[in-house]
Amino acid sequence: MRMLVVTVLLVLSLADAQIPPPIVEIATLSTTSEVHDLLLARNGKFVAASCEDQQIRQWSLPQGRLLRTIDTHGRNAGLVLVSDDGRLLAADRDGTVMAWDATDANAAFQIKLPRYRAAAFFRTSPNTAALSHSGDYLALSALTDTMQVVEWPSGRSLYTLKSPPGGTSAVAFSRDDSRIAVGGTDGILRIYDSSSGKLVAQNEDLLGESFGIDFSADGREVVAGGADKAVIFVDAATGKLMRRIGPLADVVAYLSISPDGKHLSAKLLHEKGSALPAPVLVWDTASGKKVAEWIPPGVALGATWSQDGHWLVITSTPTALHVWRVY
Repeated sequence: MRMLVVTVLLVLSLADAQIPPPIVEIATLSTTSEVHDLLLARNGKFVAASCEDQQIRQWSLPQGRLLRTIDTHGRNAGLVLVSDDGRLLAADRDGTVMAWDATDANAAFQIKLPRYRAAAFFRTSPNTAALSHSGDYLALSALTDTMQVVEWPSGRSLYTLKSPPGGTSAVAFSRDDSRIAVGGTDGILRIYDSSSGKLVAQNEDLLGESFGIDFSADGREVVAGGADKAVIFVDAATGKLMRRIGPLADVVAYLSISPDGKHLSAKLLHEKGSALPAPVLVWDTASGKKVAEWIPPGVALGATWSQDGHWLVITSTPTALHVWRVY
């Protein structure tokens, strides 16, 4: 009887520990050309890559089926965004941003950004573009330029957000699309009303620029992280700092809240070089407790939460992309 009690207590203890599921490779995507940029749709159903042969390729997940190949006609186009329904956004080094609808290889619209600044920006960081959850509005900016909000698929400009000194580094819509959070290279997090572009609140608790931003599932908080190796939770209505996670081992390159709002995940960037693998992490949102940490076999090129609540990460080898279920 005593042995039975001990066994039951041990089982309960292990259940309370929330042991993460094993890390599994769920798909391997064959490539015929070296991948330069890669992005996952935020629902985990699509992955797109711009390749050395100046083609953009798009696959479905978890099937791993190649859906289409887009010829960029000699442009060195870096990916900026792939939407939940498979729409694509890319930019070349001349500052031309091209948008494609999900089933059409012809560009839906083009936007011209300042050439020099856009070239430097899109070569290094595709994170200052976000599509609203309705899919109707797009916020995008070159690094040192103003943030533009435009309609999709028309490309019609609606308004611009005031540019902070040094420009923008990250952007996200709340899940009801009522707010836009923008991270500045000045370290200030700014929150805007998405219908008018009016500034609602701001926070100055980050010591460096933010590279990852997301809203909580209920829209009441914004999470942001970046160069100062920390993640902050901010009240979306007032800008007040609510709590902080960190310091972390490396720079926060990407942040995302799970579909159910229960988990926060991050992709880090190794401080000694972007070609070195760095951890991917998952925390319990309510408590801030870390529930998973993994150093991938190569650099994590893309990451997102799938619709069924799994944290997906992509790495690459010379001939394939590897999709991992981390949590």
